[in-house]
Amino acid sequence: MTKSSLAILAAAFVFGLATSAPLRADSHIIKVSSDPWEPWVLGSEGGAATGGVAVEAAEELFKRLGLETEINIYPYERCLDQMKSGDRDVLLMVKKTPEREQFMLFSDVAAREFQSIYYSPQWMTGFEWNDWDDLKPYTVGIVRGFNYGEFAPAAEKYGIKTESVASDTQNIRKLLAGRVDLVILNRSTANYYMEQNPEARGKLEPASKNISFAEFHFGLSKNGKAATYLSGVNEALRDMKADGTLDRILGKLY
Repeated sequence: MTKSSLAILAAAFVFGLATSAPLRADSHIIKVSSDPWEPWVLGSEGGAATGGVAVEAAEELFKRLGLETEINIYPYERCLDQMKSGDRDVLLMVKKTPEREQFMLFSDVAAREFQSIYYSPQWMTGFEWNDWDDLKPYTVGIVRGFNYGEFAPAAEKYGIKTESVASDTQNIRKLLAGRVDLVILNRSTANYYMEQNPEARGKLEPASKNISFAEFHFGLSKNGKAATYLSGVNEALRDMKADGTLDRILGKLY
């Protein structure tokens, strides 16, 4: 073999190492999406998550599978689009619906929590509701892309007025400013907001009747590589429940 042939082979070998190494590293990274959802997911849209109980749970779960997580924050509707396309692999703490099952696989239940209607005593002296049509006189703040159980079909049926925004925090601020009458929130989200903003205490109150008792899952895009880990995700989730890790993480909500 000539010196020039050896040089060509050596160059090809080096080029192969340079191009394949990133692929090997990337194969152990699961791309996770969420909207900014305090206290579950902390951080700002367009950036990496900086903390939160859902982030901690996801990092621990995939660590048990020998995988790293890259958790970034986007508007919720974009998160759903990413799951459809497979641009990202996992969506944090998502509710299962027949529509979403068309493009996502769902883990076993990871968390449960009440979703409630909140009002501000600044603008309303007490608020209670029994039936959906009781909400007709009000404008209800919601987050685009969120699933609120039976609320969406009821809003359409009874003509309940809604205004949608990108995050719960925006909705709370609108409520406190009197720009909407009611908002739908998870109990932990409302409590966290008041913890971080003491001036809001006494200005954000839930109705006694809840909208739903939500069940949250890890959603795995059918077009993303994490779909192949569904059985492992469920096994790790069972282990985290059995050894108390999940309770320890979720206990930070309250």
